[in-house]
Amino acid sequence: MEINDVITAISIKLYETFGESYEIYTESIEQGFKEPAFFIALLNPSFAQVVGSRYHETLPFDIHYFGRGNMDTYSTADKLMAEMEYIKLLNGDLLRGTKMKGEVVDGVLHFFVNYNFHVYKVKDPLDKMEDLKIKNGLKV
Repeated sequence: MEINDVITAISIKLYETFGESYEIYTESIEQGFKEPAFFIALLNPSFAQVVGSRYHETLPFDIHYFGRGNMDTYSTADKLMAEMEYIKLLNGDLLRGTKMKGEVVDGVLHFFVNYNFHVYKVKDPLDKMEDLKIKNGLKV
C-alpha cells in the first residue's frame, strides 16, 4: 500500500459524500481555485517497527474545506466526522480513521484524521547454495 492509494481513497470518499459540485484538490492551486472545495494535505507520516518485520504506519491528514460561510463549514465538519471514519482502498481494503477533529481557522475548516495500518516487510531471501554433495559412510 502506498500513500497515494490512501489519498485516492480519501478523494473517492469525499466525492461519494459531497458529490460533483465540490472540487477536490491534492496539489496546490495558485489560480483557478473554485469553491466549495477540499484540499487533501498529508502532514507528518510515521513508520515504526513493531516486531521483526512488522511495522506500524501512521498517515495523518489535514483535509481543508473552503466553504460558503460558517453554517456551511459546521455542517461539513459534521459530515466529515461521520463519513471519514472508514475509507475503502481500490483493492477493497478498509482503513479506519482515528483522532478525528475539526478546527476553523480564518474561515477554512481543517479536518484532521489519521489512517493507521500495519505493514509486513518481506526481506530478500538469502542466496541459496547451488549444489551440495554429501558423502556418507563409516570408516573402519
